[in-house]
Amino acid sequence: MKSVGVKIVFLFLLLCSWLVVGQSPYDVVKKNYKPEKKLVHDFGQILNPVEKSQLERKLVAYNDSTSVQVVIVTFQKLDGYPIHLLGSEIGENWGVGQKNEDNGIVIVLSKDDRKVDIRTGYGSQVQMPETISKLIIDQEMIPEFRNGNYYQGLDNAITAIQQTLAGKYKAKPKNSQNEEGGFLFFLAFVFIVILFIIIASKGGGGNRGRRRYDWGDVIISSSGSSPWLGGSWSSGGGSWGGGSSGGGFGGFGGGSFGGGGATGSW
Repeated sequence: MKSVGVKIVFLFLLLCSWLVVGQSPYDVVKKNYKPEKKLVHDFGQILNPVEKSQLERKLVAYNDSTSVQVVIVTFQKLDGYPIHLLGSEIGENWGVGQKNEDNGIVIVLSKDDRKVDIRTGYGSQVQMPETISKLIIDQEMIPEFRNGNYYQGLDNAITAIQQTLAGKYKAKPKNSQNEEGGFLFFLAFVFIVILFIIIASKGGGGNRGRRRYDWGDVIISSSGSSPWLGGSWSSGGGSWGGGSSGGGFGGFGGGSFGGGGATGSW
């Protein structure tokens, strides 16, 4: 009798697991689909229970303090569904964000397709344009995803989104390709200076033909002109996860989505 009970429990857990994994992108965007009242929907089962709980608490706490709803949705595979459309349709059909604020953000991740997407509601995209979403994907998420660290990449993204909406996010220093271009520019500059010195030294001792150059007017910046690219930023991913959210997620508020956001792959 005991063995029969164990088998029933095992079959029940197996059925629950199949139902979670069995959710395809086409299922969750149906008009009659009723999402659970939570902010982390791990249909792809790429997170362990502790990781899901930590991300959920972090997002619930942020929703409670700001009313901004950030939703994470993972899939094992997309089955051909365009990921940028999927994020927008999840946000629109689920009503992510507040109705009058449209301040929802949807992160969609597909493990097998190796793609990730960030979609912003009409209100959120004003503070978080496509260029910033792309920076967060490329610098905070993809480096972790390449190493199989899905939790850390998602946690980094949440922190970066929070800092972006607070006006405090700054991207990491430029990559090696940009550094190589800056080095070549520096070499060209040094060559021009040396050439100028040689020409000036052959010009004689008088004032004739001599020109005055005010090098103080020449400003060379290796950090770029955009304030978003002006410095380094540390994710500090684990600093929030241990706190208490003060309660569960109450449900989505009816926000609207357009086409704002960015996509990346690895």
